[in-house]
Formats: sequence, C-alpha cells, structure tokens
Amino acid sequence: MMKLALVLALVAAPMIGQQMPQMPNFKAPPGHTVKVESVTTRYDFSKFNREITMNLDAFIWAPSEVPKGYKETKTVKPATKAATSLWNSWETVLPAFGAPERKIAQAYTGADGGVIMYIKWGKPLPQDARKAICRVLYKADEKPAGKDTNDEILVTDDWVIVWSFPKPLSKLKEAHQKRTFDNIGRQAEAWMKANPEKAKKYQQAPGK
Repeated sequence: MMKLALVLALVAAPMIGQQMPQMPNFKAPPGHTVKVESVTTRYDFSKFNREITMNLDAFIWAPSEVPKGYKETKTVKPATKAATSLWNSWETVLPAFGAPERKIAQAYTGADGGVIMYIKWGKPLPQDARKAICRVLYKADEKPAGKDTNDEILVTDDWVIVWSFPKPLSKLKEAHQKRTFDNIGRQAEAWMKANPEKAKKYQQAPGK
C-alpha cells in the first residue's frame, strides 16, 4: 500500500474570487492501492489587495471557535526571534510604521500550539508594508515560494496578522487560516457590493 500525505494550496485573492483546489487523482501501480493518511492546506495571503477594508475584530477567535484540545495561555512566545522583536516593539524594528494603537495575542499550548498576533494602527501602513515585514521575518522581499515557515502574515491597509508557530504545518494554525480565508471572501463580497465602481477593475470578465 502506498501512503501519502496530501498538501493543498489556496491563494487569497479576494477581488477576483477564491479558487478551491481540486483533489489530485492518484493512480497506484498495478497490484497496489493508495491511502491518503492526511490532508494539509496551505493558505497564501500574499496576493491580498489592500484596497479592500476589513474589520479586524471579525478575525479574532472567540473562545467557542477554538478547536478542542488546545488551551489558551497568557504567555506570548512567538516561534522566532524576528516575530518576537516585532511583538515586543514593532516601532523599533520598523520605524516607518509607527507605534501600533492596538495589539492582541492569542497563544495556545500543545504540540501544534503557537501564537496569533493581531496588530492595528490608526493610519494606513506604508505602501511597501508587506515587503518590509517579509524582510524582517524571511530576510527577503517575500516568503520563499513553496517553503513552510514558522511565521506567516496577512497585511491589510491598517492592520496585520502574524501567525508564529514552531510547527509550520500546525493544524491549529491551519484552522485559523481557513477561518481567515473564508472571512476574507465574505468581507470582500460585501465590499464589492458596497463599492461597485471600484470593484469593476477586479472582476473577471465572463468566460475568462
């Protein structure tokens, strides 16, 4: 029997809709069967368009939404020194951003535990905000393609989410990112209905 761990990738590009991946069709050699033992979904928020406005509070996990088996802790220990430095003093690491007006961390213990950081400013972030954060976290302008990293980010016009987990393919992180991905889709749809003229340039023409 051939055993596989399946990894799917989803890209959050809310202005043109979000595409769900199709499950690959695995064909086993003659005399063998294929068993998929686990399915992991990676979420890519690098293509998010900052023009859309979203309410940060809608992305914060309510206690009732946290998957069973995880315990929240008040001890905030990001998985990397870079993420820790941002949490401790964002304005020192990236002065162009200024001091955040709000910081919230949801930290969880356990093998798949980690920290979800929500940081909000009272003004629009620099135009190169994502690139600047990536340089701190990855020493590059963008997260390395196809590489699982301890830190991942979602950057909007005035707030940022940082997922910092010792286990890059944490099921807890995956659960929160799925919720985030779905939430982006709902808020993007509402934004497009409220801003039809702005939304036109992002909508795909029929048949494309």
